[in-house]
Amino acid sequence: MTREARVIGTHLKLACDNLLSVGKLTPLDRVSPTLMFYAAENLLMAVFTAEGIDAASLRRRVGNHQLDRMLDELPDECPLKERFEGVIDLVAYATTYRYPTPAGNAPKAPTREDADGYFAALLGILQACTRHFEVDVKLDEPVAGSVTPLR
Repeated sequence: MTREARVIGTHLKLACDNLLSVGKLTPLDRVSPTLMFYAAENLLMAVFTAEGIDAASLRRRVGNHQLDRMLDELPDECPLKERFEGVIDLVAYATTYRYPTPAGNAPKAPTREDADGYFAALLGILQACTRHFEVDVKLDEPVAGSVTPLR
């Protein structure tokens, strides 16, 4: 078992756990967009690991939680790149929407259509990743059976 196999398995497990929590709350709950963002981030980190992209150095270069900028590093040949682009707006929920607005109000949740769309897209990405990487996210410590890039 390689380090990459453990890292990919753990990223997919964490993404799954976040999405399971969203399912319990509903995608429209105020904290769901933040959980969906972290699911997206973990999914992207799993894909980066298979691509041989050093996420730590990338984060130092473009900033933490900047999935939109990180996504630029993903090869165009990756079939999930376009699907990740569909959830990029979640970046705001990991940063701006965690705190009160300048006027002191609670930030508004996304529309039902947007929230359901993000959730469905992330479930699809998770399914594609678990299938390709051969990861059983029901295990406590899943390990990827494949660490090859998606093509």
